[in-house]
Amino acid sequence: MMATIATAFSTEQINVAQPPVQIAQLASVRASDIPWLYSALTQVREIEESSANIPGLGDLRIAEATATRARMLLALIDVRELPTPLVSPVSGGGMSIQWAMGAKEVKYAFYPDGATMFFQVEDDEITDDGPLQMTEPDEVSEPLKWMLDARF
Repeated sequence: MMATIATAFSTEQINVAQPPVQIAQLASVRASDIPWLYSALTQVREIEESSANIPGLGDLRIAEATATRARMLLALIDVRELPTPLVSPVSGGGMSIQWAMGAKEVKYAFYPDGATMFFQVEDDEITDDGPLQMTEPDEVSEPLKWMLDARF
């Protein structure tokens, strides 16, 4: 079953697989109210639509399921005040979303096999990493809160 998640960043709608009710409610947030979210969703869409198999760089085509997981993660983040992330394709069909603030960075990696990982980096050293289960906004947002040094 397909569900339509409407965002205010364009007149089009994003079709994704039916998410759990809690995720669907969070995804209804207006992207135009959160500048980084608007930018990130736009970057995901552009990468999904324009990626190619580039000689020397590899296959940068993104599977619909990978892009859908990236959109779901973005919808789960409960931190509004973030810098604009960098969304990049990864050879082999993966995607990464990375935020940087001072000496700290947070990266979410989406692999074509369905795995999602997070990485916390400070002064170019990984301080924490691991698999990410996209079931709770707190779990998804925790690395970003660490980057902001906020006490939520």
